[in-house]
Amino acid sequence: MSWHPPAGVSGDSDLIKVSVGMLGPARYRCPARDALTARPRYRADTPVPRKPEVLETFTNGPFMDVLDLVEHQGTAVEDALAKIGRRPLHDSVRRWTDHAVNRYLDAFPPGQDGALKPFRGRWVYETTLAQADQRGARQYRITVWGRCYRSADGKVREVRLPVNRLDGRTRTDAEIAVAALVLASGGPDAPPEHVTIRQFGMLDGRSVTLFDGSRQAALDLYAVSGRTALAQLVDAGEPFVYRPGAACADCPFAAVCPELRRTPGLLGVRNRRRPRRSWSATSARNYTVCPARDYGRRQRLPVDQGVERGPSAERGRAVHRYLEDRHDRTTYPCNARISADWVPPGFNLTEEDRALGTVLLRHHAVVCPVRHTRTLADLRVEPDLVFDDTDADTVVLAKPDLLYHDGTTWVWREVKTSASARRGTRPWLEQYPQLALATILAARDDFGLGIGRVELEVLRPTGADLYTLDPRTPEVRRHAETVVRESFSQWHGDDRFLPVPGRHCTSCEVAQWCSAREATEGEA
Repeated sequence: MSWHPPAGVSGDSDLIKVSVGMLGPARYRCPARDALTARPRYRADTPVPRKPEVLETFTNGPFMDVLDLVEHQGTAVEDALAKIGRRPLHDSVRRWTDHAVNRYLDAFPPGQDGALKPFRGRWVYETTLAQADQRGARQYRITVWGRCYRSADGKVREVRLPVNRLDGRTRTDAEIAVAALVLASGGPDAPPEHVTIRQFGMLDGRSVTLFDGSRQAALDLYAVSGRTALAQLVDAGEPFVYRPGAACADCPFAAVCPELRRTPGLLGVRNRRRPRRSWSATSARNYTVCPARDYGRRQRLPVDQGVERGPSAERGRAVHRYLEDRHDRTTYPCNARISADWVPPGFNLTEEDRALGTVLLRHHAVVCPVRHTRTLADLRVEPDLVFDDTDADTVVLAKPDLLYHDGTTWVWREVKTSASARRGTRPWLEQYPQLALATILAARDDFGLGIGRVELEVLRPTGADLYTLDPRTPEVRRHAETVVRESFSQWHGDDRFLPVPGRHCTSCEVAQWCSAREATEGEA
């Protein structure tokens, strides 16, 4: 059966082009987008012109550009940083690039490895068929993105795949297998006899070998772990599988995606002359504290684990993970019998925080919303909700802690934890922007959620506080709309995301890449 694009997409399927990174973990990818992007001659029938960002948005691009100058032209790192860039670099990205390049050069000093020399360009696996196949394709092209090296005689090839943290990005078997194919059989010169694939952690300068073997071993690996996965990626399933998310912001087919819900006016701003981005309540919170903090997080700069996983934050995440696992497996409400080993794997809590977490979970049992549900269909645990505000040309991301049906209506529940018994005076809608966004979504029936109310559950050592927000109360709805509009409009109009240093720098997880923070500390 021939392969056909979805409605709203047309073009020529003659060429199929895939990069190895498209075979990464499925949870971060949209199968339909990958399949369509793999056909570079396809276009949406109703394309929308996009205004480019002022700042460079491909965070690891400068890393590759600097190393190209260093390895191929002998340019000093500092001089290379001054030369690169089609667009200006944010201060934090520049500092991160400087750090990453120097860690790489420490691990692989130029000229130290006499057997391997930098390869200018990329290996590309290409094949041309005598006639079009069932997909309508005659040409296939596969690339791998990384630092490329080969021996002087061309018998040995090596690629080093850069990642922020060595332990933060696990390569799939399919990625390794298809990368092995590209190195073993890709042009432009004669195939090698030996292939090596490494992964390099730019933060700490460590590397790990993912594959090291003969050309035949690389081809055998592809036959076992790569061929089928590659075909599945290109075909995207039948019917097409769509997975809306943050990637919708730069997807060239978003305008015709049948699963991306259009919600004009959601954010209260009408301006389509801005760069298309994704926005969430997390962006709102970070931007309010410091625009540079929000930018660093959205660019996925490495975070300070001592801040990111501090005792309070770690305890809160452990409680949330416990509740997520519990709610996702059963329709029975939580109870006060909390096991001594309740802490989920991967969390390291002190005895004090473990004990406090036990207390908070017992308090949750009193107000657990699962008691109002009957079947698993009445529960949606931490669902990913994605909306396209076409008035602001912005993709909105929301992730409720829980959506549940109480027998009459759907309810949006957010859960927060606190080590303090004191209640603050700041309005909840301003303290937690996700509540304001939830209230707007619930108030507008045209958004299609059918949510009757929004709840905030605050777990404290002294008990559980449960607050209800009625989205159909005019005062509540207006307050929510004001909070979202004011927060979003500033972020939406910002091109530079300059730092605003202050006391909050000490609790900023990306402050290590901020020169403004250092200046503040020096003055102090």
